[in-house]
Amino acid sequence: MIGLMVRCKDEPYVNEFVHYYLSQGIDMIHILDDDSATDLYKEVRKNPKVVVSFGKDIIQTGVVNEFYKSIKNKYEWLLFVDMDEYITSKKTIREELETTFRNCHCVKVPWVMMACNSIQKNPDSLLQTNIYRMNHDLKHPGEGKFRCRYAAIEVKCIFKPRFFENVNDHHPVNPTGSVRVVESVRNTTHALNPFYENLREKDIEEAYLLCYHYRIVSVENCANKIKTNLWYTKYKLDELMANDYPEIKDETLKNKCFK
Repeated sequence: MIGLMVRCKDEPYVNEFVHYYLSQGIDMIHILDDDSATDLYKEVRKNPKVVVSFGKDIIQTGVVNEFYKSIKNKYEWLLFVDMDEYITSKKTIREELETTFRNCHCVKVPWVMMACNSIQKNPDSLLQTNIYRMNHDLKHPGEGKFRCRYAAIEVKCIFKPRFFENVNDHHPVNPTGSVRVVESVRNTTHALNPFYENLREKDIEEAYLLCYHYRIVSVENCANKIKTNLWYTKYKLDELMANDYPEIKDETLKNKCFK
């Protein structure tokens, strides 16, 4: 069984997210809602492969790890992502786990930073509309959440939860014994930390798994994040939009949707 755990705070693409990951062979999706302002789940709650749990301030209260411990023994593999993160492969996620990564315990999947190309309103379909991204061969100077990721970029992980006591934002922690951790570009042994070093365009072309990160969705979405999302309240709209880098056309996820 392959499970997925995801946090949601007023995200507009719940249905698309669920549809995508189920198409990738995920058996069950657990959504941890962080006091969203609207009912986002009218459609997906009818799906027997989706479970929605409701909470408030789930990051500060430690709910994530409590929930993780309640489900960790149900799954051979578990993904922990945010709702703007789409892990993709040349096959499906299930196929890669059953073949390429079957003999490891944790797979570190680097971000690929998507862009919105300055569109004003939230598109009807995120994956079909937002088809531009950052050029990872270039440096993009910045600070804090929008720092340059030329030397090191964050990862999200797919892992065997019975081998890890806890989980944080980017990777599982407190392994219960000796574990094999690999990165998803070349399937080589890697340290259990939040980063992949020196991700380049050649790596993106050759990788087994990548995590397409739709941080900048639209001007409308960025404005809403500043109002409601803890991680963005300290920023101004022009600071977010300054990190919109539509440098390369990439239809990977768009094509996956049509398939």
